[in-house]
Amino acid sequence: MRERGLLFDTIAEDYDRVRPTYPPALVDRACAGLPDCARVLEVGCGTGKLTRELAQRRFRLEAVEPGPAMMEVARRSVGDTVTFRLGRFEDVDLTAGAYDAVFSATAFHWVDPAVGWAKAARLLRPGGTFALLTHLADNTGLVDTEIRAAWQQVREDVWRGRSMDELLDGAQARRADISEVWAWLNGRELAAPGTSGLFEPADVETEPRDIDETADEVLAHVRTSSAFLELAPEQREWLEGRYREIIGGAGGYRNTIYAVLVTARAVPARP
Repeated sequence: MRERGLLFDTIAEDYDRVRPTYPPALVDRACAGLPDCARVLEVGCGTGKLTRELAQRRFRLEAVEPGPAMMEVARRSVGDTVTFRLGRFEDVDLTAGAYDAVFSATAFHWVDPAVGWAKAARLLRPGGTFALLTHLADNTGLVDTEIRAAWQQVREDVWRGRSMDELLDGAQARRADISEVWAWLNGRELAAPGTSGLFEPADVETEPRDIDETADEVLAHVRTSSAFLELAPEQREWLEGRYREIIGGAGGYRNTIYAVLVTARAVPARP
């Protein structure tokens, strides 16, 4: 998993061009209650999709990123308003109890769960905000089902179809443990024992956005995914052909994409 996350560094410019940003209103809700000049850490800033939003606020912002090319794109967009630290979150030396908030946007699933949850809690002041963001969609429709079947021809580990109701209901049922919420939403083994004792129950909020895209627009995004980057050239070519057939036959790809925010407060450390 740790090495797969570094695949994005080979396509940093394309990643920045096609990946979606995060709605300012949702970022505002994540930042609610943070003081002016709050000390904030972003884990896995990538090309700065969230960094740009956070940098507009009066925070003392630091960003950790393991990919040098990704970090350089982010640095170009925010200049010297952010302190960047090159390295993995698990390895970078950071001051315990120093941060009012820790953010991570579509990145914390690359962090080793045996280290990441406890380290985030350790870095936060008591009551500090831990905020995780990502994008999700209902993928149970006919076009998504056909696309998933195409992926099954080239990969064994293919996501299963889940509706947004199922995703959000499952998240609410797990909110006592933010690591369980994040594992459920991402469909990966990301939970860690003991995390429920480090944070208060999680809150989950969403912001929807309707899309209507051509096959070319969908493929531009697909080409920036780790699953696609891991495929052999002939597999990529075949899969792109199937995308064009499926989406072309449907007259386009229409769906509602949800920006998802998961927040939890750090509890005081036990003496």
